[in-house]
Amino acid sequence: MSENEVQIVEVGPRDGLQNLKEFVDTEKKISLIKQLAESGIREIEVGGFVHPKAIPQFQDIKEMARGVLGIKGVKLMALVPNLKGAENAIESGINKIVFVFSVSRSHNMNNVKRTPEESLEELQKIKEWSSSQPDVDVRVNLATVFGCPFEGNVKNEDVFRCIEGIGKIGMSEITLCDTVGYGNPRQVEEITSTCLKEYPRIMFGVHFHNTRGLGLANNLAAYKSGIRSFDSSIGGLGGCPFAPGASGNVATEDAVFMFSEMGIETGVDIGCLLKTSQYLKEILPDVPLSSALFRAGLPVQTGSACYH
Repeated sequence: MSENEVQIVEVGPRDGLQNLKEFVDTEKKISLIKQLAESGIREIEVGGFVHPKAIPQFQDIKEMARGVLGIKGVKLMALVPNLKGAENAIESGINKIVFVFSVSRSHNMNNVKRTPEESLEELQKIKEWSSSQPDVDVRVNLATVFGCPFEGNVKNEDVFRCIEGIGKIGMSEITLCDTVGYGNPRQVEEITSTCLKEYPRIMFGVHFHNTRGLGLANNLAAYKSGIRSFDSSIGGLGGCPFAPGASGNVATEDAVFMFSEMGIETGVDIGCLLKTSQYLKEILPDVPLSSALFRAGLPVQTGSACYH
């Protein structure tokens, strides 16, 4: 991917909805995903194949999957915590799974009840299983890369040790996640630059939270380092339910607007995306949206046929 284009990966249907107390109707979630696809987003995380007691919002994940499988030109992803979740996802027609674990031992124990070493063992099982499955992609979300709510600072050497472990298993796609919004642009530039230099066979993406207002700045720092894949959430919804204070992903509208205004192609129609934001507000009237663009609107000289 050239320096004049980036990939926007929408995680709102999963990360944005997962810790809402209110259960969102299945058809509304399906409609949200379809509208996101219509805006031009080509990779969408639709939910998680997890135990409903852990995240009740996804008790309908199989029904959701059936409702969105017909979308053309869009790769549908789902979060899985283990091999069983991966098997369920593929059986439901999802062709890309996202396995998550944390650099931080404390957060990994809170999140998936394993040590990082045990998570790598589970990833090895998923790799062996996926090798026999046609057209199945596996992405690894490496959490707490830029800080941990339980341990504070995370050592870079611990991050790189985890990446090396993932690489040895044979994984080729890793997303570096700022699980609680601790990262800053200088730190992001340092880590992403090293990753791209030292692990050229791995495709890296980033996933930032805007908890402390640095989400877009961190996106820009990662872009300048050479990262071209960016997670974001419609409306700025989201946060890890097992990480205190992890509210607020980078809003997809804000990320698309920033890159577009810089002349960097996202493939996303910003007007259609704002219509999707309005739909999200309608189905979640009591949930505040943190997207600055949704609140302020497009500048006078910017617009699209879809929006008008």
